[in-house]
Amino acid sequence: MIRPTTMIIIFFVIAQLLGIYVGSVIIKDVNSNPYVSSMVVTSDANDASNAIVFMLYILLGAVMMIVLIKFKLPAIILRVMEFLLIASASSIVFYAFFRIFTGYDISTTAGIIFGLVFSGVRIALPYLKNAAAILATAGVGVIFGISLGVLPALVFLILLAIYDFLAVFITKHMVEMAKFVVEKDLAFTITAKSPSAVPGKKEDRIDLGTGDMIAPIMLEVSVLSWNPIAALFVFVGASVSLLLFLNLVWKKKMVLPALPPIVAGMIVALVIGFVVKAF
Repeated sequence: MIRPTTMIIIFFVIAQLLGIYVGSVIIKDVNSNPYVSSMVVTSDANDASNAIVFMLYILLGAVMMIVLIKFKLPAIILRVMEFLLIASASSIVFYAFFRIFTGYDISTTAGIIFGLVFSGVRIALPYLKNAAAILATAGVGVIFGISLGVLPALVFLILLAIYDFLAVFITKHMVEMAKFVVEKDLAFTITAKSPSAVPGKKEDRIDLGTGDMIAPIMLEVSVLSWNPIAALFVFVGASVSLLLFLNLVWKKKMVLPALPPIVAGMIVALVIGFVVKAF
């Protein structure tokens, strides 16, 4: 039987490869397709201040999530939020695959339709949670990646890693949010489980937040138009650092922030690439 940590790594790698492919398509179409160009949410991708703006969006989203948890708003609100996120983000992924066969007009329409249908099916079939999380992660990561240049993306990731550390160890609201997401089985994490060998004991389970997958996809897509080899280094750095991190978490059986080691791994990989003159 495959260990849960191995399954998480497999899901992580699939999401990264999917994001890189989708990113390559979106980068090619960004100046010719109005639907694609509308995904760019910044006026100047290389403006470092965009990192601060994106960080403020993250903080606002966290505040909204905490309010939802504290005031115990109806579950339907969360389901609607999940539906809209999956539909919009997955439509970008579907668009990229339709572009293999047809022009961007038909691909745009088909992508939107498939995104809506898939998001609806996810509600009816809860076991599609991981698939939904992977597709949504790839879509959101691509949007962030085409909206931020390499330097702003790195600044944003460093700020995000610091926030993740503080949110887990200092304010601890990230732990509360994670428990809530797991309890409601929302597609904001990927999950791997294995039955316990001890009768009556709970199954072993490990979750990885979608934000921990979006971060490397964002940087991979951001550097992709600059140098594809650099994107490969980022991919390897993120994957290796996550592997080491998951082994630690599995052994210690404790909650730790994943973004700091993932971001560190990507930066180290880029530095190594520069040193060996790979790009």
